[in-house]
Amino acid sequence: MAKDKRYVVTIEAYVFAENDYMARKRAHDINDKVNIKFPNAQSTIAELGEQPFASLAYRKLDDKSRPMKKDKPLPF
Repeated sequence: MAKDKRYVVTIEAYVFAENDYMARKRAHDINDKVNIKFPNAQSTIAELGEQPFASLAYRKLDDKSRPMKKDKPLPF
């Protein structure tokens, strides 16, 4: 049996959220689902930013870490 090769895949997705905190939360939720479905994927969030619809403007978030409950209270 031939040894499997390792490939790098870059995935980009749009996440709609009312603020930076919820965007970070939803991005990490999606990443968690990928890692559960494909445990060997070891996916991470390389960059997170805001880009309004139909605009070329882009604001990169300095903090892409998983939000903790102590950051802000959840809106629900």
